[in-house]
Amino acid sequence: MRATVHPPIRPRRFRLAALVIAAVVSATSLVGGSPAAAASATITVYAGGGSDDVGSVFANILGANHRYTFNGYDTWDPAAGQVRPDVVAKTRQMGMRVLRWPGGTVGNTVWWKGTIGTDRMCQRDGRITDLGEVGNPADDVMPARYPAYGLDEHLAFVTAVGAEAQIMVPMAISNAIDAADLVEYLNTPAGDGVNPNDGPDWAEVRAANGHPAPYGVRFFELGNENYHTNQRYWMAQNQTGVNPPARAAITQYVNGGSRRLTGERLGKLTLRDAAGNRSCTGSTAGVASDGTPGQVFNFRYPSAAVDTFALRVDGVTWRRVENLASAGPADRVFLLRPHIGEVQFGDGTHGAIPPAGADVVADYTSEHRGFVHFYRRMKAVDPTIDVCAAWDRANFPALFAELAPAGSRYDCLAAHPYTHFTGGGKADWDSALEAHDWHMMSAWDERESVAQLRQAVNANTSAPHPYIAISEYGALWGPEVGNPFPEYAYSMTHVLYMASQWIHWLELGIPWAEGNDFVSHAWYTLLGPAGGGFLRSAEAVAREAVTPMFAARGKRIRHIVAGNPLRDPPDAVMCDGGAPASCTGAYEKLNVTATRAPDGTVYLMVVNRSPVEGDAITADVVLHGLVGSGTATVRRVAPSHFTSHNDVATPSAVTLSEWQRPVAANGFAETFPPYSVTLVRLPAAAQS
Repeated sequence: MRATVHPPIRPRRFRLAALVIAAVVSATSLVGGSPAAAASATITVYAGGGSDDVGSVFANILGANHRYTFNGYDTWDPAAGQVRPDVVAKTRQMGMRVLRWPGGTVGNTVWWKGTIGTDRMCQRDGRITDLGEVGNPADDVMPARYPAYGLDEHLAFVTAVGAEAQIMVPMAISNAIDAADLVEYLNTPAGDGVNPNDGPDWAEVRAANGHPAPYGVRFFELGNENYHTNQRYWMAQNQTGVNPPARAAITQYVNGGSRRLTGERLGKLTLRDAAGNRSCTGSTAGVASDGTPGQVFNFRYPSAAVDTFALRVDGVTWRRVENLASAGPADRVFLLRPHIGEVQFGDGTHGAIPPAGADVVADYTSEHRGFVHFYRRMKAVDPTIDVCAAWDRANFPALFAELAPAGSRYDCLAAHPYTHFTGGGKADWDSALEAHDWHMMSAWDERESVAQLRQAVNANTSAPHPYIAISEYGALWGPEVGNPFPEYAYSMTHVLYMASQWIHWLELGIPWAEGNDFVSHAWYTLLGPAGGGFLRSAEAVAREAVTPMFAARGKRIRHIVAGNPLRDPPDAVMCDGGAPASCTGAYEKLNVTATRAPDGTVYLMVVNRSPVEGDAITADVVLHGLVGSGTATVRRVAPSHFTSHNDVATPSAVTLSEWQRPVAANGFAETFPPYSVTLVRLPAAAQS
């Protein structure tokens, strides 16, 4: 049996002795039958300050990952030039504090300078398609995406909702000068006409684009999940060496490197129709020349070392020139834009046109700087920003300390503590109930992974230590075939998982965290499409319920939960799919945290994760150090079932209720329904 660690951090999963199991089964084995007998617990809250204050409360825990594609998943209205008003209203309602752009995998190959102004460039979609050899980036294909929801649109959105932006800086095709220019565009005042990188004054470009004042973005991360082989791009694919991931790839991420690509058939991100209109309907998949003037082809991995670039049209080598204006109509020449991955041919007057049907093939070396160089260039523009590394594996801090030049550092390490059911061997769901239990049992695992990552960072850095941030998290990849709970990703089960993580991130002192995803066309976590508009998911409603506690900030305070009932799912059910040893675990039904705002208001957040109908838990809440006003406000999300969810057919299946209740001087008793999220606000006496 795993003993409970004393507050402020308490494990939620146990190995149970036979006697404890017998006590729990009676309250948990009646799902689908008669309601379970009511359980009881005692929650003691210490609000007196001093040693009972155990950490700070960060409002930015309630953030989300947002992707630039499909007009920001239809949140941006290109015709009106604004975020859709109902999106703004619903985003404010859920207390959104920080929004990531341009997203994760999809944003790994975005060139930010092509997402601003009026002359925008088709972007590579980072979700590659491998056409052949896994270790050969030359055959990876990236579809084209038009960036209507670009950098300025994202900043307009976060400004409209009172949040702030967090920017993922793609390292797969970007370079350090672009990254430094990005910081200048976002954060430096216009008017001085100076670019520290000897290029255009990007603050002046921002002003010309309609935003004279600096945006003041604080949070940046370099790359997204480059530890996955399908997000290595030009980096080494070899998985040998330090396991996992490969030492060679970490070395390239930290210090930079290169990759030789040969025989790559060039594609076209931008295609033209018969009338000559351009559209982002292409890809980097190889296409033949169409015989038209001024064709632009794209290679896959900028930046290219100019002196290594060789290009052939139907096997005949053509010559690179600095401009096409001086070329004759028969000259086999091309213009190379190495940093954005473009090759342009002539128009038949200035430079020859590749014959229709001809293949365009290139050999080149893709050269890249590493994290260390990016970090220095970005911080030189604005030393106040936080630049996060994004290789969230436990071996990264030690390898960074070994591989990076002396004096190198990172301000934070961005983690993605996902529960992946399929990859974790936890997706053999025979019922929605089993899926629910796997969600609850898995939440603690991700909390532990973040804690271990922080320990690794602290052990391999000097004070002040970099902090851990979370730029994506959630529970996903359930069964693809025969899923008995297809709505799990936007159900109350998912809400209880995420609410548990909000408490965990609060307890671990995570300064900002972003759930995945803000909006999606299919399964979603916050806003979903509904007849041309957007409806609020169950999680959006739960975020609204607990927003006051996070928005008030203040201090996390000591609390003790005694008699917390346990749920022990049947081993025969949980372990029948070859799941890991954790299939024999159990979890506490209540997940609890408490905070005190600067004005003395105390907040108590309680999540009852039980899936058992009627499994309400009555808790005696004992208050120490609070002279209250005698009245509390209770906000609760408690639908009819753990599978409840908001969709087009039932848009209000999960709602928020709020009411007042009396509170005695020393506390009160409150009953917490199953599958519910509750926030109790206890004002200090002076506020009465």
